[in-house]
Amino acid sequence: MIGIGIDIGGTFVKLFVLNEQGQTLHTETLETNYDKGAGGFIAQIGDFINRIKKEYATQPVAVAVGAPGDVDNQNGVLRYNPNLKFKDVDDWPLAKQLYDYTGILPRIANDATLAAWGVYETDLHRQGTNVLVITMGTGIGGGLIINRELYQGSNGTAGEIGHMKIADTATGPLCGCGARGCLEAFVGTIGIKRRVLEAVQKNPTSPLAQLVQAEKDFKIEVVSKAAQKGCTTALKIWEDTGHYLGIGIANVVLTLDVDTVVLAGGVSKAAAYFMPALNRVLQNQQIATPFKRLKLLVSKNPNIGGVGAALYAIHHARKNSSLC
Repeated sequence: MIGIGIDIGGTFVKLFVLNEQGQTLHTETLETNYDKGAGGFIAQIGDFINRIKKEYATQPVAVAVGAPGDVDNQNGVLRYNPNLKFKDVDDWPLAKQLYDYTGILPRIANDATLAAWGVYETDLHRQGTNVLVITMGTGIGGGLIINRELYQGSNGTAGEIGHMKIADTATGPLCGCGARGCLEAFVGTIGIKRRVLEAVQKNPTSPLAQLVQAEKDFKIEVVSKAAQKGCTTALKIWEDTGHYLGIGIANVVLTLDVDTVVLAGGVSKAAAYFMPALNRVLQNQQIATPFKRLKLLVSKNPNIGGVGAALYAIHHARKNSSLC
């Protein structure tokens, strides 16, 4: 069996083709093309699927799509996403449109949810019964493995850790979702940038301020570069990031009693700087039992979303065929 994983982003779409042994057979990156609208976008992805179908005509092909935002995983509908700029869609029936174009009915899920399956299969090799995966980038996403199965909840929205509230909803920082006080507003790249700019105003001569001023566009890496130089301002940014993230993780651990937490995505590359503060939050919990054996890891795979989608396509197809 061949699995096609499609990871949709606001700027790029990453496509992965894997076999049942988890070997990557083909990868491709396409620019998210808005010029031809949603129909043109479906054709763009559909052409890729049809090409792979033809190339592997002697094998069954399964497809899964990771979409950013609010996904109806039962009906394959992208209900809402602020980062995709198609103006001609409302409650976008991705699964139906791709089926009409390719003859394959894909699984549609939140991108962080499918990244969680990728982590479970590749990083953890299915070790761990209850797992939380946190994707750390512009936004903060989450995926859950519960009792060794991908858990998507009653509406397909399980794992939205980025929008749990860790500050006052009237006075906390504004999140991209429109609410205040979300975890994402503190530890997503936009939230970190806000805190960096505030710190630079207070400490305009710091090494962090100099690096920020030298950059045309803000990149999260400058905070780590400054921290590497021993900049106390940058180190404090990462310490606070670890503290806030620790609060979010502690809330999930206390609620679901997961045994493993895995961090993925661009911000997780700075784990060496923020992990000590994160661990302090977890170690200082008054209800200590769920934290005693908790494993906290960092994924090294930058393409875990697309890989996870392809692996889940195979897993879901296998599972369904065994039930027949």
